[in-house]
Amino acid sequence: MRVRAALLVVSAILGAGCSDTLFYGESTEFNLAIHVNDNPQQPLEVNMGLKRHVGQVTPPVATAQNESRTAAVGEAVSTLSGFRLRYEENTANVLLGDLYIRTQFATGGAAAELAKNPIQAVKVMDAEFERDADFVSEASRRQRGEIVAGIRALEDAELTRLACEPPLSNAALIAEKDVNDPGCAKRADPAYARRYLIKYAYLDDRTEAAFAKWRSALQLE
Repeated sequence: MRVRAALLVVSAILGAGCSDTLFYGESTEFNLAIHVNDNPQQPLEVNMGLKRHVGQVTPPVATAQNESRTAAVGEAVSTLSGFRLRYEENTANVLLGDLYIRTQFATGGAAAELAKNPIQAVKVMDAEFERDADFVSEASRRQRGEIVAGIRALEDAELTRLACEPPLSNAALIAEKDVNDPGCAKRADPAYARRYLIKYAYLDDRTEAAFAKWRSALQLE
């Protein structure tokens, strides 16, 4: 049987020193057992099993030095993770299909922000995000950086106005943009409005048409 199994080990460096390092790892094992019987009514018995291990060593948000060592202070760094399992059957033989496992996780500030937005948090835990190479291309990152810089430069009045009607292109984001702030009450606060716009600027589509909408709204040349 041909199986595509995943083994992912990721270490996210949050700062200098071992006490500030987050270690995250996953492993997947796939087992297949075939038993041939003498019984003509059930000549073949097949058992398949999937075993996953997920482990993490999480640093604290802050540390303090005491007489003997560095000790944790307060809470640990936030983490969200999830995976999706998909099996594509082979039309010629059900045992010769492909097994796919997608894993996504967020830590630190990203996880803390996602905790405030259940809709986006569920997308991470369900491993629904799919991005092509263009999404993280140098040109895409440059344009997104210019848009974020434009948001940071906005005056408070323009900032709060734009946050109530952000120039989004992604249909899912348009549908959810007011869920956590009906009536645009929270976005009347310039600090909240700026964080809100920057978050959606990163989440929105990264097509030329989407970039053009943001640049036009921000009056970027």
